[in-house]
Amino acid sequence: MVKRTIPAIVFLSLAMPCLASGPDKIARAREEAEQYAKKSEAYRQRPARKLTQAELKAEELFAKAEEMMALAETPAEVEPALKLCREATRLASGYDKSWWELAKALCIQAMLMPQNTTEQKQAAAALLSQAREACDTALHLDPMSLGGNYWLSNILLADAGLKNPVRQVFLLPEIFRLTDKVAELDPYFEYGGVFRTYATVLSVVPLWLSKSVGYEPEIILPYLDKAIALYPDCFVNYISRSEVYLKIGDPQSRNLALKDLEYVLTHDPDSLKGYEADNRSRKKAARAAWKQITGKDFPQR
Repeated sequence: MVKRTIPAIVFLSLAMPCLASGPDKIARAREEAEQYAKKSEAYRQRPARKLTQAELKAEELFAKAEEMMALAETPAEVEPALKLCREATRLASGYDKSWWELAKALCIQAMLMPQNTTEQKQAAAALLSQAREACDTALHLDPMSLGGNYWLSNILLADAGLKNPVRQVFLLPEIFRLTDKVAELDPYFEYGGVFRTYATVLSVVPLWLSKSVGYEPEIILPYLDKAIALYPDCFVNYISRSEVYLKIGDPQSRNLALKDLEYVLTHDPDSLKGYEADNRSRKKAARAAWKQITGKDFPQR
């Protein structure tokens, strides 16, 4: 047991440079969250590279695929988007986005699959393997590819969760290496996705382990707070923050978690274009979490 936990402690202590640490770390985290938001804004305002005709056609396909994925609630409903993404890789095979959009579609399809039996988990894992290969291609084309690094980090976490959740701890160095590349350019890419990844890690890692290296769950809250301030219609950020509050565990945090769930349950899931289906799925998750916490159906406590 000692041999398994010592590496995990070392990994966690070395691998989270994106988050504030040391004395007054919560105050520093608030400052850093603001700095990261400005960094994202500056990155998005930079002069964009002129796309080739093939890349422009691929972008048209991405737009259609994104609309389909936004509405997809079953694996079969992702299939038309996958076809468009595969067509984009043929049209613009040298464009990193062609490959990470394909990886994204494969990952979404995998996560929509039922995962109750060994066979179902294996089928989802096979899709994630294809998604990983697509990300690898994107990163071969551009090692700093935002989507390539971000989606690969999520694919690795999802794959480990399917096979053996304990493996997630030992993947932390690689996860943080990938997400730090995203944070280096556009920290609030995918509506704050990097910080949701960190929140997931802090939820998975045992509390004693994260605290032993100075990373209490509350360290991620200022970054999620900023993501919510920037993108109030992105429900997944509220879900991530509620999970952190529940990890903290005191009565006040429990009430704050319920407040986040209440927001999701009382707002329109179609308010964020491109995230309609995701928001609806988060609404279902929020309803289930509410009942698990309170023992009652929303809005009763």
